[in-house]
Amino acid sequence: MRTRLLACLVVVLAGVAAPAARAGETEACASFDWPLQRELAWFSAPDLPRLASGATLPPEMPGAVLALSAEAQARLPLTPSREPKPETRGGVLEIPAPLMPGIYQVTLSEKAWIDVSQDGTTTRPPLASTRRQGCPGIAKSVRFQLGTRPVTIVVSGAEADSIRIAVAPAE
Repeated sequence: MRTRLLACLVVVLAGVAAPAARAGETEACASFDWPLQRELAWFSAPDLPRLASGATLPPEMPGAVLALSAEAQARLPLTPSREPKPETRGGVLEIPAPLMPGIYQVTLSEKAWIDVSQDGTTTRPPLASTRRQGCPGIAKSVRFQLGTRPVTIVVSGAEADSIRIAVAPAE
């Protein structure tokens, strides 16, 4: 009898804890410095395309899963502006020239470093960044001022084999 009562208590507590955990996740996802619901929707799409490192993100495709490889094999066109930790992974994503200059944000699903270049040699300074823990699906978003030249995005310091990435005009 005591074991059954304990088992029932565990089930009840699990039922109470799950919505509380989801509420905490929702709160974390809503606490970034700017809205990222659009990116959350893109990242959760079942048909999010997978791209190899070095691939080009078509303009009609705002997000993708970027394959990453060990930093030594990643063939990054720019030296990351932050030294990657040992055993981390990196990759490159090319973006066609934006039609309009403006502020664009690069959003990642996991912790990693982002460098952005429009000339292939120098990195653009970020205008702002926002990070939060506890939001499943988004780890950070960084804003950059971009002109109308093609964009190279270098991801480094990632721990996973792939990362969800979105590039879009700031809302």
